[in-house]
Amino acid sequence: MGFHFKPKNIQLVFDDTTDYAGFECTIRGMNLGEYMEVIRLDEVTNGALDSQVKRFADSLISWNLEDEQGNPIPATAEQVFQQDMDFMLHVAAKWMDAVHGVSAPLEQTSPDGEQSVAASIPMATLSESLAS
Repeated sequence: MGFHFKPKNIQLVFDDTTDYAGFECTIRGMNLGEYMEVIRLDEVTNGALDSQVKRFADSLISWNLEDEQGNPIPATAEQVFQQDMDFMLHVAAKWMDAVHGVSAPLEQTSPDGEQSVAASIPMATLSESLAS
């Protein structure tokens, strides 16, 4: 019996820390060849923005985007290019971060901000006669 790999989809959710709070979309991940092409173009052209945005638009599966009247906007490549530039570039950049494997910030382990006790222990250099 062989192994069947299920390609992953990437779910992007924008929280209250962005201007796009509430926006969600599902985007197809890249295969290795697509990824290498985008990376190669990025290195050659120092940005390859058009290639990355086109790849994003072609990979879009679904989103919860609506027009001003509350009508759903189809999740198509054509519609991606009809949306606000800053918005779509932000979404495409977040998708690329997810593809690259950039993880969310780590949790704060000490939210009270107090200094460690170990940091307050005085440390003095021993004199040469005591160090031997």
